[in-house]
Amino acid sequence: MILVFLLCISLFILSFVCSKKDIIGPGVITSGIWLFCLSLFCTLHHNLPALSEQFLGALSIWVTFFCLSSLLIQSLSTKNTIGEPSKLIRDLFFWISIITYPFFIFFVRDALILGHSGSWSSDLRLAALGKTSNFKEIYGGIHVIIWQVSYMIELFYFSKKNRKRVFILGFIFLSFGFFTMSKSLFLEFFTRTIIVLYFSKKIKVKHILFGAGGLYFLMVIIQSIRNSANVDTVNSQSFTVLYLLSSMTAFGTIVPGSALHWGENVFRLFYSTSYKLGISSISPIDILLKFINKPISTNTYTIMYPFFKDFGNWGVGIFATIYGLTFGWVFKKAQNGSAFFVLIFATLGLSIITQYGGELLLTNISGYFKQIILLSIPFWATRIRLFNKTHLSN
Repeated sequence: MILVFLLCISLFILSFVCSKKDIIGPGVITSGIWLFCLSLFCTLHHNLPALSEQFLGALSIWVTFFCLSSLLIQSLSTKNTIGEPSKLIRDLFFWISIITYPFFIFFVRDALILGHSGSWSSDLRLAALGKTSNFKEIYGGIHVIIWQVSYMIELFYFSKKNRKRVFILGFIFLSFGFFTMSKSLFLEFFTRTIIVLYFSKKIKVKHILFGAGGLYFLMVIIQSIRNSANVDTVNSQSFTVLYLLSSMTAFGTIVPGSALHWGENVFRLFYSTSYKLGISSISPIDILLKFINKPISTNTYTIMYPFFKDFGNWGVGIFATIYGLTFGWVFKKAQNGSAFFVLIFATLGLSIITQYGGELLLTNISGYFKQIILLSIPFWATRIRLFNKTHLSN
């Protein structure tokens, strides 16, 4: 435990210095998050079992290979070849957001009218997850992605000219999180907002820290509303133990290389696609993992779960390297001033920040792919002069 703690400290310092003292460098975030979680595990009062050697060993591999590979690619020189987004496409995305938002309000109305759980918050949450007799699919669609993409673009170019747009799109994004009772959407909004504003030099580190503190208490409040409990009942310490620490002990229950089929967790998209096309008879695994009591009931096992479950420690090391190279390259381009890669990094940011809980990038790869495609359209429209419109930087 002490050795892993010292390893995280060393990699945090190394990543911070080599990332030009940028606090949101991939290596800085990764080593910093695990350093924070290990510190909480040692200082908070809880009834969780001690961290297993299996977890500490895998974590050492993950943090080392992720940080070093990200720093390696950050050391290479790159050029920015993508310009600014098309003003016409920005306008189009904004008005699509305005036109489609009322459909979400109708969904909220119907969820409240048709709900039978006895709690308005539960009615909204169950409907959003598609777990009621009237709503059998998760609420979403291409218009929701356009809300998020449009918000980020307008936020990056925030000025007096477009501030009304930013506030309107921000309200749409936040209300979507509130009316679906989703803590992850609030975290996603916060992550994207912080990263975009930080790269556009509109906020500093102290603002990030104050914002993170406010977000934490907002999460506790949302959890209490969802559980129809008092805020005192869902106290901050139990919330922290459940969402930040339980995954680390749950990881110790995984049997390495125990997947029934080769790479079924890592390559779930392949299994899902081939199954739907009738090419394979192997059904894809459920995205929602099984709950265990260790002793807290949880179904999250940290970001290392799919790699360790499928391939053991070798998988952890290989995919830590792949992730490090990917995030390091995107961060390097963003650090060089590319608006497109700033927005890509903001889009992927949640998947690295929540690595203490679970793996998001591969699990939701089709969703991320759609977001990146939509995010690319305004920039490529300018690049190929699709509408013979010049780009707008404000």
